[in-house]
Amino acid sequence: MASVKRAPGDVIGGYTVISTLGRGGSGAVYRVTDDAGNESALKLVDASKDPVAAQRLEREVRALQSISHPAVPQVLDAELTGEETFVVFELVPGVSLFQHIQDHGPLTGEELADFAETLASALEAVHASGAVHRDVTPSNIMMGPNGPVLIDFGLSHRDEDARLTRDGLVSGTAGYVAPEVINGREPGPIADRWAWAATVAFAMSGEAPFGSGTGSIGRTLEADPELPDVVGAEALRVALGRDVGARPGMRDVVAALRGATDVLVASAPAATAIMDVEDGGEEFEESQWEEWEVTDGLPDDGEWYDDVVVWRPKRPLMIGVWVIAVSFAAALAPIASIATLVVGSVLARTVYRRTAALQAVRERRGARRSDGVVQTIGLPWHLVRSIGEVIPAVLLAGVLGIGTGALAWWLVTEGELGLVTAEHQAWGHGGALAVGALLVAALMWWGPLMDGTRTGAHRIAGALAPTRAVAAAWVVVAVVAIAVVVLTVYVEVEPWWWPLPNPPA
Repeated sequence: MASVKRAPGDVIGGYTVISTLGRGGSGAVYRVTDDAGNESALKLVDASKDPVAAQRLEREVRALQSISHPAVPQVLDAELTGEETFVVFELVPGVSLFQHIQDHGPLTGEELADFAETLASALEAVHASGAVHRDVTPSNIMMGPNGPVLIDFGLSHRDEDARLTRDGLVSGTAGYVAPEVINGREPGPIADRWAWAATVAFAMSGEAPFGSGTGSIGRTLEADPELPDVVGAEALRVALGRDVGARPGMRDVVAALRGATDVLVASAPAATAIMDVEDGGEEFEESQWEEWEVTDGLPDDGEWYDDVVVWRPKRPLMIGVWVIAVSFAAALAPIASIATLVVGSVLARTVYRRTAALQAVRERRGARRSDGVVQTIGLPWHLVRSIGEVIPAVLLAGVLGIGTGALAWWLVTEGELGLVTAEHQAWGHGGALAVGALLVAALMWWGPLMDGTRTGAHRIAGALAPTRAVAAAWVVVAVVAIAVVVLTVYVEVEPWWWPLPNPPA
């Protein structure tokens, strides 16, 4: 076969071409009819030009043949080993989401939420079967009479879409390619979910959230989508971020579109068997979406297409108040307080390293049930690496923070500040120690190479406070601790210099 170009009237494996529906770098989709006059969609791949595309088509067709879902076209026929490599799908009447929005304007309210839920359900079914779409876009969703239908599984693209190519194979549509894929990761279920969020954002606003064409690549990497100020937009904004660990699950976004104001934990993968969701997700059986069926169960290799990490809400207020509380505690136990800040920084960095390693492994070869155990076994290595990575910030914090505290202590002792009388030097000494510890904390939070530490701290805080009520309780406890420290300093209790036997000279 020289190419995938076919004209009306040409015959492909017994199917007569009526018209061209779409075309990609190594494949094309045609509207065809069989001998009985039944119309369908035929996807043709040039196996001689791109054998990888043919192999991918074979793998995905075998997976899709095990799915029965109203929003996924049924596979009617396939020829995967002959001279002409093709698959035949049921033909979905209607227009693409792209054209529907052009004709009727953005989706709103329950219509938007229903659209997002149906499309998410379809992706869950596809991923559970072992397949990956790789090109979820407004042009690859047909607005059929019974709702949206996901089409063109990774090979065919609409003419109105700008394209990203790699080695001649269309691997995504500009503006709908996840940032980690732009950075070189192989497209997988995680990238499909990001593209789902971008597509829902398009349905919400009528515009691509990052623009179109190659200029959208930079905006995607900046993670600053243009979204209208409507219900659910903020959840979509987080779902379109660069941090995979911070993205809410599709169920969470749908809940936000329906008006939920406290989206907490990313949903677990749809499945036909009971499983435990890593990092604290709930246990459940089967999909909580519209019913769908995976007739062959899990893939033979044991892969499980779940979220890379359970999404945790960020708790900046909770973290900030507790950092202040620990820093104020330096007025009573300076060495223990500084040590707590350092240990906390290392632990946060370790959590980040474990999450990053888990993400990298799953994006490279898919998720497996053993991933969590393997990464937990690797915690000592993550810990050692984290210690090395925080050393620059610790050294900087030690020089500037502890130095500032020591200078302030000396100025109080010598009466140079004039803020406290000689009778109440304990107040000034306590304040000096607290100021030094606060500077240490600030430098260890915003210091060199500390981005990962902040991410890990937010994940720890999110795990400790999965709801706003729990976060508020943690804040109250921290405020009480601060009050106790202030009161103790006020009654002039001398600092405890453990593990030193005496105050430093």
